[in-house]
Amino acid sequence: MENKFLDAIWQEQSAAIPPFGSQEIIKKAIAQRLNQKIGMAVMCITVGILILYAIWQFPDEINMFIVGIFIMIASLTIRIAIEYYSKLRKISGLLKMDGKQYLAYLKSYYRWRKRIHFVITPVCFSGYLYGLWELFPYFKAEFSDGFYTYLIISASVSLTVIAVIIINQIRKELVFEKSLIDAKPR
Repeated sequence: MENKFLDAIWQEQSAAIPPFGSQEIIKKAIAQRLNQKIGMAVMCITVGILILYAIWQFPDEINMFIVGIFIMIASLTIRIAIEYYSKLRKISGLLKMDGKQYLAYLKSYYRWRKRIHFVITPVCFSGYLYGLWELFPYFKAEFSDGFYTYLIISASVSLTVIAVIIINQIRKELVFEKSLIDAKPR
């Protein structure tokens, strides 16, 4: 009787193993975690710099310069909070599930991430752009024409590179989600 019980558990466990190998899952998880840490570190450093700059340049009265900086800080802070919550949500899911449940959980997790990528990320990026846009009239009044042109060019190039990185990360997550959805337990 005990042997049949163990066989049933063994068969159930083998059906819960995803079709890709554990080393592949570990490698993808490590790469994703590293990218998430790098992204969060860059956003945190940017928020820190913006806060220091806002404190240093804080005017006597509220104007669009300060509003622009605070919009930039708020949009990045929202994005950081969402990434942190997403990280915690995934870790908590990992600790309490078997392989089959975790595969189902990952599918729902990446559907949730898709909503973040197509709703929250564009809103935060647009807010950041709007905040930066509000700073340019003040930059034009304070800096020379050459430095102002440099700021416009460097901001354009930097934001384009950041947009490409964001799009690339979203694409990678969508490909991984598709592989999970297409995956059928063995």
